[in-house]
Amino acid sequence: MFGYLRPVKPELKVREYETYKSAYCGLCRYIGMDYGIISRLTLSYDCTLLAMLIMSLKNESVNFSQKRCVLNPLKKCCFCLSGGESYRFAGAVSVIMTYYKFEDIILDSGFFKKTAAKLLKLLFYRSHEKAKKAYPEIEEIAKTMVTEQAEIEKNKNAGIDPSAEPTATAVSRLCMLIGSDDDEIMILREFGYYLGRWIYLIDAADDYFKDKKSSSFNPFVNKFKKNEELDNLEISDYCNATLNHTAAMAVSAFNLLNLRLHKPILENIMNLGLAYMQRKCLFIDKRKYLERSDANERSV
Repeated sequence: MFGYLRPVKPELKVREYETYKSAYCGLCRYIGMDYGIISRLTLSYDCTLLAMLIMSLKNESVNFSQKRCVLNPLKKCCFCLSGGESYRFAGAVSVIMTYYKFEDIILDSGFFKKTAAKLLKLLFYRSHEKAKKAYPEIEEIAKTMVTEQAEIEKNKNAGIDPSAEPTATAVSRLCMLIGSDDDEIMILREFGYYLGRWIYLIDAADDYFKDKKSSSFNPFVNKFKKNEELDNLEISDYCNATLNHTAAMAVSAFNLLNLRLHKPILENIMNLGLAYMQRKCLFIDKRKYLERSDANERSV
């Protein structure tokens, strides 16, 4: 999980945005209660979406409470509280996926990043062990994903589809765990697969120029290494088209779900948030990154 699944704030009503923030703070609170204060650092937009999706599908009973923020005691936050499984499940996903993200960094990065990841991995060891014990099925999914991804990346020329497959399959399997009946599980399987594929591809597209410069593994870099004549806009357009197709498949499955809570917020994330993040990562941020790179080269 990489933090790309977020709502477009201007398109939400005030009460909807406040509800989203309260769910975000609620997940943070439950992660802290279950796994300790340090584990709150694993909090992400992606797992907030997962928690809200579970609340909606299970029609969990929720209430709201004003409490002080643990990380900023001077600030009062509204917490969305639930007696269901949503926060517990999403919190375990957050902790376990973060732990294995450190594994990935250790495998792929240079000395300083690798050393930092090893230290952080030790710091999260107890939290991970607790989450693994509570949700062994999530642990198995995450471990399989990282193992399969490492195998694929041994092939330095691996293409887009095989590279995205482990994350797509992992998110699909996670989503299937929250289904209540065969029809819902089938829809969640498709939804999770394409959402996971989108998450992997947006991260790869976002890191394209950095990975190309550092010679790190990236399926889009592999795709264009023999097409040096393509300009940056053509590359971004190709990445955007690939992501559009994947997002459309995820949204098609999402629209079949019977949502009972938070429907406008979840629809905002899926129908507007994915497109916004593509525009931000592929065009707005990329232009700024390239402008800074050009300025640095001219100053040398």
